[in-house]
Amino acid sequence: MSDSLDLSALNPDLLARYDRPGPRYTSYPTAPLFSDEFDERAYRDRLRAAAQRPDEPLSMYVHLPFCEQRCTFCGCNVVVSPRRGPEEAYLDTLERELDLLAEAIAPRRTLDQLHWGGGTPTYLSPEQCERLHQVITSRFPLTADAEIAIEVDPCVTTREHLETLRRLGFNRISMGLQDTDTAVQRAVQRIQPLELTRDHVEEARRLGFGSVNIDLIYGLPLQTEESFRACVRSVIDELEPDRLACFSYAHVPWIKPHQRQLDESAMPTGWEKFSLFTAAAEELVGSGYAFVGFDHFARPGDELAVALAEDRVHRNFMGYTVMPAADQVGVGITAIGDISGAYAANARKLPEYERAITAGRLAVDRGLVRTAEDELRRAVIHRLICTLRLDFDWVRDRFGVEPREHFADALTKLEPMAEDGLIAIADDGLEVTPAGRFFLRNLCMPFDAYLEKPNDDGPKYSRTV
Repeated sequence: MSDSLDLSALNPDLLARYDRPGPRYTSYPTAPLFSDEFDERAYRDRLRAAAQRPDEPLSMYVHLPFCEQRCTFCGCNVVVSPRRGPEEAYLDTLERELDLLAEAIAPRRTLDQLHWGGGTPTYLSPEQCERLHQVITSRFPLTADAEIAIEVDPCVTTREHLETLRRLGFNRISMGLQDTDTAVQRAVQRIQPLELTRDHVEEARRLGFGSVNIDLIYGLPLQTEESFRACVRSVIDELEPDRLACFSYAHVPWIKPHQRQLDESAMPTGWEKFSLFTAAAEELVGSGYAFVGFDHFARPGDELAVALAEDRVHRNFMGYTVMPAADQVGVGITAIGDISGAYAANARKLPEYERAITAGRLAVDRGLVRTAEDELRRAVIHRLICTLRLDFDWVRDRFGVEPREHFADALTKLEPMAEDGLIAIADDGLEVTPAGRFFLRNLCMPFDAYLEKPNDDGPKYSRTV
C-alpha cells in the first residue's frame, strides 16, 4: 500500500457526484436499523452464548456522558451538568450494571480493550476515576497487554487526573482540540489555547502514555483551507501526536437541536469543506503519517500504522483498532455492544437507564440480531475500510459464495466509481485507489442491502465527505 497521496483526480465535479448522506459503518447493519424488538431477554441470550467462550478476550466501552457545558458542534450523547453531584449516582448505577453483566457472562471474561468515552470522562474526579476502574477490573480483569484508552478534554483535565489515569494503567489518551484558530474556537464556544493542549500532551508523555491522540474537526464556521492547513501544521510541529483523527463536522440539527446556534452561513460546504480535509491529509502524509482510512492518520511506528502495513486493522464502535476481540459490551447510557452476532444498545435517556438497572434489568432498549447475509456484507464492508481492498478468494474461502455472482448488483454500482478512478475492479478482487480513500463510505454503500429501503423517518446519516 502506497504512502503517497495523489490529489490530482479530485475535483468539484467528482465531489458533487458522491457527497451525499451515508453511514460511517462503525456497524453493519447500521444503528438506525436497530429495533426495540431486541429486548433484555434477547440480550441475555446473547450474553449466555458469549459465556461459552471463556478463553476469548472481551472489549468494553464505558460511556461517561457528563459535561460542564455543551459545545455547539457536539454530536455526542451528553448530560450537561455545571454542578457536580449527578455523576456519583451514575457511578452507583454503572456498578450495578457491571454486576449484572458479570453474572450474565460468567465465567469471567478478561478485557483486552477498555475504552472510556463521553461526554467528558474527566468530568469525574481522580478519585471517582479510580473507583470506576476498580469496579470494572474487579469484575472483568484486564489482560497483560490490554489497550486501556480514554477521551479527555484538556480544558477540564488536571495533572492529578493524568497521574491517576496512568497509575491505573491507561496507556492511550485522546484529546479533543477541534481547531487551533481562536476565531473558530469562539464561533463554536470552545476556547482551548494550543499551549494548554501542548502542556497536557507533554505531561502525558512524561507519565508514560504509550499513544497520545489528537482529534480535529473540519467543516466548522470560519474555517478556511489556509487556516486549517496552518492548524494541522501547528499540531504536527508542536504536539507530534501518535495518531490524529480529522473528523468531518456532521451538521444534523434535526438530531442535535443545539447545533442551530451555529452560523450556517459561515460554514464551509461542498468543495470548500472538502479542501480542508485534503489540505490536512496532504500535511499529515507529507510529514510521514500513514493514512489509515476515513479520517484517521498514524505516525510510523505507532501500533495502528504497523497493523495497517500487516493487514491487522479492525473496526468497531470505537473506530479503528488493532484489538481483534470478537465480543464487545457497552456500559452506560447509549452504549452499544456487539455480542454473539447481535448488537445491543442501552437506553438513551438517563432516567430510563437508571430505572432499568435499579430494577435489576439490563438497560438495553434496542438492538439487532445479524443474519448470515449481514455477517457476509459486514465482513466485506469492514475489509474495504480496514485494508482498502477485497480479495475474492478471501470471500470464497471464508463464506463459500462466488463474489461476482453474489455481489453482482454491488459490482454494477461500483462500475461508475471505477470509471471515476476511485476503485479498481479486477478478476481477483477490488482495490481502493488513492483518490478512493477519500470516498470510502461511498465505496461501501453498494454492499449495503438496507440503503434502498424507503426512509419514512427523515434523514438518518451525515454527508459522506
